Order: sequence, then C-alpha cells, then structure tokens
Amino acid sequence: MKHMPHFLQRALVGAALLGGTAASLAGGVTLAPTATVRFDANIFSGVAAPAYDSLSITYPSLATGGGAQTANVAAGRFQGTVLSYSGVDPSIFVDGLSDLYMYCYDVYEHIGGSWQVNYTINLDGERARTLDFLGAVNAVLNAGKPSVDEFAWLHPADGQVAAAIQLGIWESKYEAAGWDLGAGTFNARGIDAATANHLGGFLGALDGSAALDARYVMTLETSSAQDMITGDPPAQVPEPGTLALVAAAGLGLAAARRRAAAK
Repeated sequence: MKHMPHFLQRALVGAALLGGTAASLAGGVTLAPTATVRFDANIFSGVAAPAYDSLSITYPSLATGGGAQTANVAAGRFQGTVLSYSGVDPSIFVDGLSDLYMYCYDVYEHIGGSWQVNYTINLDGERARTLDFLGAVNAVLNAGKPSVDEFAWLHPADGQVAAAIQLGIWESKYEAAGWDLGAGTFNARGIDAATANHLGGFLGALDGSAALDARYVMTLETSSAQDMITGDPPAQVPEPGTLALVAAAGLGLAAARRRAAAK
C-alpha cells in the first residue's frame, strides 16, 4: 500500500488533535510550517577533522541560454540551532533544537557561519534520486551494526564522509540520470582521495540498497540563502478509526462551546 504524502500525514494529525477535519484543510487552509535557524559560527562544527573538503563543482547555469557555471566550494555537513519554529512539533528536529544537522540542497545561493535564516519547512521537497542515494549511504554506514540508524547519513564519522555525502546529494539533484561526478550536468574536481573513496562506496551500494523512506527527510527552503536538506522522524499517524474519533471529539467540543455561548 502506498504511503499518503508526508505533508498530508502531518496535516491530518494536526487537524485531528486541534479538532479540525480533513475537509477543513481542503477548504483552503494552508499549512506552512517554518523554522528560524542560526548556523554555528564554525558552520562545519560537530564533525571530526578534516571537517570538509575544498573542491570545484560545475553545475547548470540559470542564466539565459543555459550552459554551465563553476564555483569553488567547501563540501561537508552543516550544524545550527533552531531558534524558533511554528506549525510543527519540536520532535521533528532529529537531534534536538540545539543540534540541527544539514546538508546544502541549493548551489545557487550562499550560506555562512552565524547566519540567521528564516526557512519554510517542506516535508516533501526532496527528489527521488536523493532518497536513492541516502538509502545507499545508510546501507553502507549501518553495515555490521546491531541496529539500523535511519539518520546515519546525518551522523558522518568525519568531514571526508560528510563531503562524500554532500557531493552525492548534489549529484542526485542536479544530474538527471547516472552517477558520474566526472561528467554530465553536475561534476566535481579536486576531490580528496579519502572523500572519493567514501563516495565510491556509497555509489557502489546504490543497486543493492533500498531508497530511504521519504518520511525521514525534509527540506528547509528560502529565497534568501541556501536551501537545506535534513532528517525528520516520521509522524505517528493514528489509524483511520482513531483519527475519526479524535476529530469527532474535537467537533463535539466545538459544538458544546457554541451552545454554551448561545445561552
């Protein structure tokens, strides 16, 4: 059975708990969860040295006429703090509000240490190719371990593992097909040997591993800075009967309040 969209899962839970209904959501109510994030002064903090890999990437240009553009970048995992949030439960942030781990999901904007950014949370903003890659990363990082960490991709052992994950995420988004960072619409040069070794292991696991469940991923989006991709514990959706009971209870409470106000 196919999962209902991630955003709808959370919307239904929120509607039921607040006494609303799915119909009210369909009637024009727009849920736009947000988070304000302050990036650490050392944006790559929390990762063992070397914390990132300095390299050059080429990617599709947004300029009229297309083509490609090149940039020198530092590939790795970012860390920040959630200063405030709305429309979501704090449990949506996997490692807590003070340890928000993220990767860049947007090469066209910039980000820097100590930046404070207002994001819209998109619970379905990732590409299917990204889920394929993150599933392979998790398969490699969880190999031989007694329990599976669905967020292993957020917890790299060092910056070279993190850089390999970041490169694969960029490849998954900016390349339509295939996984060759030496050619195509997205490519990278000057990759550290250890980073390249980790990336090769992840790409080699693609055919034998399942894609990461979309419920474990969300994107943070804005027009003023780089978008981010991070983890998200799946919502606990009540069974249909339970959902109906909770919604009915909410409607009953609302009706009782209206009757009391009319007296």
